[in-house]
Amino acid sequence: MPEILENMLGELLVGNKIITKIQLDQALEAQQLNKDQPIGQILCQMGFLQSKDLEHALDYNNKRRKLGEILVSMKLINEAVLRSALKLSRDENIMLGAALIRQRLIGEEQLARAIAVQHDLKFVSLSDMQFCSGLSGFVNSTFAQRLHIVPIMHSGNRLTFAMAHPIQRDELAQLESWCKMSIVTVIATESDIVLAQHKIFKISGATDQAKLNLELTEDLERAVVKPKSKYVSDIIGADVDYLTKLIITTGIKDGASDIHFESNGNGMAIRYRLDGILQTIGLGANDALIGSKARQIVSKIKILCDMDIAERRRPQDSSFKMKVTKDGKVRNVDFRVSTVPTQFGENVVIRILDKQSSVITLEMLGYRPEDAATLYRALDKPTGIFLVTGPTGSGKSSTLYALLSHVNTPGAKTLTVEDPIEYSIDGITQTEVNELVGNTFARMLRTFLRQDPDNIMVGEIRDLETATISMRAALTGHTVFSTLHTNDATSAVPRLIDMGIEPSLLSATLRGVLAQRLVRRICTACKVPHRPAEKTLEEFGIPSESEMEFFHGAGCPACHYTGFSGRLPIVELWIPTRDELLMLNHRPDNISLRNVVFSDVGRLTMIDDGFRFVQSGETTLDELLRTVPYEQIEAGRERIAARAVANALVSKKPLFQLNPLAIIGSLIPANGTPVPA
Repeated sequence: MPEILENMLGELLVGNKIITKIQLDQALEAQQLNKDQPIGQILCQMGFLQSKDLEHALDYNNKRRKLGEILVSMKLINEAVLRSALKLSRDENIMLGAALIRQRLIGEEQLARAIAVQHDLKFVSLSDMQFCSGLSGFVNSTFAQRLHIVPIMHSGNRLTFAMAHPIQRDELAQLESWCKMSIVTVIATESDIVLAQHKIFKISGATDQAKLNLELTEDLERAVVKPKSKYVSDIIGADVDYLTKLIITTGIKDGASDIHFESNGNGMAIRYRLDGILQTIGLGANDALIGSKARQIVSKIKILCDMDIAERRRPQDSSFKMKVTKDGKVRNVDFRVSTVPTQFGENVVIRILDKQSSVITLEMLGYRPEDAATLYRALDKPTGIFLVTGPTGSGKSSTLYALLSHVNTPGAKTLTVEDPIEYSIDGITQTEVNELVGNTFARMLRTFLRQDPDNIMVGEIRDLETATISMRAALTGHTVFSTLHTNDATSAVPRLIDMGIEPSLLSATLRGVLAQRLVRRICTACKVPHRPAEKTLEEFGIPSESEMEFFHGAGCPACHYTGFSGRLPIVELWIPTRDELLMLNHRPDNISLRNVVFSDVGRLTMIDDGFRFVQSGETTLDELLRTVPYEQIEAGRERIAARAVANALVSKKPLFQLNPLAIIGSLIPANGTPVPA
């Protein structure tokens, strides 16, 4: 059949005097060497025919076959499947190829090959192709991404472009005008084109994402479906399954901690929490479809979690698990799901708990080497309690895992009780809170004390009972790690005393407190010098005439145009001295305690540590305003202003040309107290 069509096309072109019979015979002879290449493409390559003339001839004479007919003739689908896909295409206003892929009836490459046959173009695979330098100079990257095209080969006066679908004639004419070359078009898969764009236009940070090759190895349709509602048959269709899988895999690929399904008047919006901030990631043409399938998607998630899908008036909580293949490695990922009814429908939040098994260190989390060394030295004492404080989402659990990895030696036994288990660590016995069966933090702690542990980790101290057992475990020779919700390091003391802990017990067991926040790191792909607003400089007491250098991210595809990529911990570490522990017996308030603890110039507060990252160009002043308690900014203005002056001096001149006394003098505020550099 294709051969007959080829001859018909050749005769048509000859009959319309677009080519000669001799030219057709030469093209047919050349086709014998490459039978997979369409005759129209060969005529174009031999210079006998222009691509636009070929397109015009096919369309004008109505000789272009329909995509569905081609797929049936290639035996990729049958007539019944084609009718079903055409119905979905009409109902959802999407292309036939997208409908077939969504239903997982054909693959991306099969679709691309069929499109190549339909348009008499050559199909090429770009995955292993090596691209010559200079291709990025022929076309603007934004234009290429908008049209889903990419230049792949340059030879003489001919430039080859790969595309997922043939572009319009006026766009092709515009492309030829820009490039001042003859354009040859070929068909490739959408994913290959995206990856080639990343390579050729050097889109920073995006190539790794394009290569991610992430898949859920346990497909969503494997979830057990219990017939709790008559609507079940309507909600587990292939399109709903595809959309649910797309939303979840996008969150895992982009490193989101949470996925928010937010019902609204237009259906549903999907937002991802990246680097602590909720962001919208475009899902292309699927965005509109997600809005129209909002209720079915929520029900699909409920089925995965074995929730009651008929119950839409009350909040529900549950979870499900998946195996994820990433970079050839398979690991378990837990998803914690919470639903809440709203005026437009149900909202869903999925917390992604990627249970990595690799060892976590403080250096991996972004701690400076000197800060990590100080923390590790603090763990050398054999007993006591070590607390990590901060609000939800400040990285407390990750820090605890790093500390546990440090004390996890072959000669020690470590037990943890968590809610939930976020990382799996070899050599450590980890248990999870389950209040339904009575396994609370306090009950598990009592059990742990009969298991002869050396180290105990309590996910969070929430009540007096848990706090008391933890303190007594620390008093009887165990090392205890836990978290607490407080604004800063010293606030842990009045918080525990308010719970009902005796000051004498606290002073006998407290080994150290680490308070931390996470600030977003400036994207290295779009980092540029920047001058903060005058109001921002005033907040930190920095003179407007200061010559200190500041940076920010201008925004690029690698950071989703936010200017930030990744996060850094800013910390304040309090290792109590003997005199400070004695002071706890007098039940000090937080202000009095901070005045004593941080009068030592060797101790840095969170704002001091954060400003070090601003000085090194890794974050911004606005990020500090967003994350650090404002009272610390007020208290630290003089020290920050002095550091800004010193930083400007150092950056302006080589160190050997500076007067050391001048720098030291600039670090002494009006009260005469030196400021740590």
